[in-house]
Amino acid sequence: MLNERENFMELMTGGTPDHLVTQWSPFVPIMIDPLQRYTRGNRKKGTTSIDRWGTTISWPDDQPAAIPLNEGDLKVVKDVTRWREYVKTPDLEGAAAVPGAWDDARAAMDKLDRKAEMTMCFMGTGIFEQLHFLMGFEDALVDLLMEQEAIDELIEEIFQYRYTYARLLIENLKPDVICSHDDWGAKHQLFMHPDIWRRFFKERYRKFYQLFRDNGVISLHHADSHCEEIVEDMAEIGIDIWQGVLPQNNIPAMQKQLAGKMILMGGIDQGLVDIDGIDPQIIRDEVDRTCRDYVPGGSFIPCLCSGLRNGAIYPFVDEVIDDQIRKNSPLYCEY
Repeated sequence: MLNERENFMELMTGGTPDHLVTQWSPFVPIMIDPLQRYTRGNRKKGTTSIDRWGTTISWPDDQPAAIPLNEGDLKVVKDVTRWREYVKTPDLEGAAAVPGAWDDARAAMDKLDRKAEMTMCFMGTGIFEQLHFLMGFEDALVDLLMEQEAIDELIEEIFQYRYTYARLLIENLKPDVICSHDDWGAKHQLFMHPDIWRRFFKERYRKFYQLFRDNGVISLHHADSHCEEIVEDMAEIGIDIWQGVLPQNNIPAMQKQLAGKMILMGGIDQGLVDIDGIDPQIIRDEVDRTCRDYVPGGSFIPCLCSGLRNGAIYPFVDEVIDDQIRKNSPLYCEY
């Protein structure tokens, strides 16, 4: 039987996996690199803090994740035409150069069996997300239409920051995979017209993911979103895996469009299954539906749509999902 790395690579290269890839099973997240600590170390449950960009981040005790507070006086960029007066880009190069900064992450990677497991680094808060963290969601969307010259300059600043982040991860850790977040849509539609996404984000992400390819790093882009209108663009710019594919997208149609050019990872409706006290059979039924509807279309990994391993709010949910995917493997072991 193939190990998790071998099985995943069969899927990646168009070969024949001998079992279904079970959510994040091939990937071991390395969450202790110095850039992660520097940029997101302020995020602690039960606290409100200010991140390196100046955004106020709130993580209430009763919530599963942190959120930006960026309305009114808490807004960092109050006028996008004067963004340089407000924005101080975090010093990633400085954080990376601290003596011993990479030691913990390298030690964690050294403990792994690189023949059986895929090392994965993580980059949260993508270009569009960072934009609305700084100026609020409504201002970001309005300014993409009304202040295109100024917002293009700000997006370029954020892009250069993200590109530097990825380059430093690659130079210092050489991971197999980098998981990069940027949500581009809501449950049923993109946040912006596809042409606006193409105008401001597509070519920057093409350059970003070319850096991955040039260095042999697999790109796993998390967007638990409706992105159906730009799915071919996503494959074209070099995304290897789109993780977070909501079932509100027409997944079978996208599989036909893509013809194996990009792996789709998701399909399990988190809103139906990630519920406290839910009957496990409901979870199993949703996993069965996901495997039945999407695995035969090829290049697919059944998974919750949240953006990291063990992403369910209620931990038992992931356990049931994993078990049911394994039970489905004999039916769908050939993609």
